[in-house]
Amino acid sequence: VELFVRPALLALQGATRPGPRYESARLASALRRNVARDELVRARTRDDEGEALLEPLTGQESHMIARAAAADALVLVPAGMGELAAGDRVRYLRLA
Repeated sequence: VELFVRPALLALQGATRPGPRYESARLASALRRNVARDELVRARTRDDEGEALLEPLTGQESHMIARAAAADALVLVPAGMGELAAGDRVRYLRLA
């Protein structure tokens, strides 16, 4: 919904920048993904003294439905950045 439906509806309403609205937060734990492509990683958001802290979920495979249901954020890992450390600032899309 956040990646396709909302931007499409905003574009139909005449929005000049209908794309997804990413926010910035820190990672709670290290994350390793495929360096060759952009990836969206499911995560849970928690509050850390007023700032969002993102905990990447284990089991990112498409058949992991229960994990997908537990996610409230998608962390953007751009191509070329295969490994991110805990505390690194990342862009994410809020799902809830």
